[in-house]
Formats: sequence, structure tokens, C-alpha cells
Amino acid sequence: MQTKPEYLRGSGPSWVGFASAAFLLPLLLVSAGWGQQAPNVPTGRGQQIFQQHCAVCHGDRGQGRSAVVTIAGPNLQAEHNLGQVMTAIETGPSHMPAFSQVLSVPDIRSVAHYVTQKIATIPLSGGDLSRGGVLFRVYCAACHRTAVRGGALAFAGVNAPDLSRKSRALIAGAIRWGPGPMPRFPASVLSNHQVASIVDYIRYVQHPPAPGGSPMNWYGPVAEGFAAWVAMFCIIAASMWIERGGKG
Repeated sequence: MQTKPEYLRGSGPSWVGFASAAFLLPLLLVSAGWGQQAPNVPTGRGQQIFQQHCAVCHGDRGQGRSAVVTIAGPNLQAEHNLGQVMTAIETGPSHMPAFSQVLSVPDIRSVAHYVTQKIATIPLSGGDLSRGGVLFRVYCAACHRTAVRGGALAFAGVNAPDLSRKSRALIAGAIRWGPGPMPRFPASVLSNHQVASIVDYIRYVQHPPAPGGSPMNWYGPVAEGFAAWVAMFCIIAASMWIERGGKG
């Protein structure tokens, strides 16, 4: 008669093993289902939500509407950052309403995917910085000034906006969109590469390199020269005081 080896002998079924398997199996099945469903974002749903809630301000193709009218929205055709688009939908920057209480998180993600994957057709890469500077001086500096800080438009009675704090996507969209009195620059006037070059130049002016010392907010040589003269006067005055023995 054969007997079981010692390592196969047991006192019965392992209830701990059965309990562990019963607890882990549903989790494994659910996690597998989640892993399969996560990449599938319903773009059709995103388009539906966009047409229902967003197109009235941003246009049916995200081309933007004129700022002259009361209901206006910027061009979205250069918005490639999914996180920034989702944040804008949730919080509502500027005069845009917040949709955190109107749309669910999956719906917000769907419309953000639709904007960044279907509407955003203006690339913002591959620009030429030096060429962008030339194009900016030709097409933009007359209103926005070479320092991109805007200025008064006497012929329109308004001010050209300051570009020093505008995002890359908003600048590129405005070039194509032409908000308010600003003219539109379609692809027949400025190519996508030229638009990217202008955006690169504006970003360079927004954040210029500071090789050393205090940039003094880049106000220019007059302010820097004045500060240098003040510093020199203080040094001379201190030297004369020390020379006289510090007695005043």
C-alpha cells in the first residue's frame, strides 16, 4: 500500500487559501476591466458636449469669436495641454463659467480630449527664434511694441493687450483668430511654422536670459543707467566719509 509523502500530507483543505482567492479574484477582474476601459475616451461624447456648452463662445471649430460681442471666447486651435484644458473647464478662467458642477469628471475629460486631439490643429513646435523676431517686428510690434507689453491704439480707441503673461496657445490662437480690432492672420499670410516662430520670440522676450545681476524687470538702459549712477554716488559718498575718518 502506497502512502503519501510527508510534504503532501495535510489535515484538510486550506481555508485561508480559499478565502484569499475569493477576496482577490474580484479585484483582479475589476482591475483588468479598468485597464481595458481607461484608454477608450468617447470622443463622440466630447464633441457633443463641446457643441452643447462651448461652441456658443468658442465657435463650432474652436476658431473663437470676436471680443466685440458680449459672448466671446478665445481660439482653442493651439490648446494641446490636456491638463490645462481640464482645469479651465472645471474652474472657468476669466469670464468663462466653471463647469465643475455641471459636467461629471468623465465628461470633462471627454471634452478636453476632443479639444486637444480634434480641435487643436496649430502646432507650436519647430519655430525659428530669429525669424520670429523679424516677423513680430513686421506684423505685431506696431501695436504690441517690441517689448510685447502692448500700447494704446489711437485709431481704435482701445489698448493692445500686454503679451508678457499670455500663454503660447492663447497667442497662437489670437494670431489666427483676430480678436477685437486685431486683424486675422490666416495660413495664407502666416504659415504654422511662422506662427510658431512668433510665439517662440514672444516667449523669449517674456523670459529673457539674465547673465548676471538684477534684471530690474527689463525696463531698459535708462532705468539701468540711473540705478548705476545712484550706486556710484553712494560708493563715492561712502568713500569720502571713510577718508575723513568717519566723523561726518
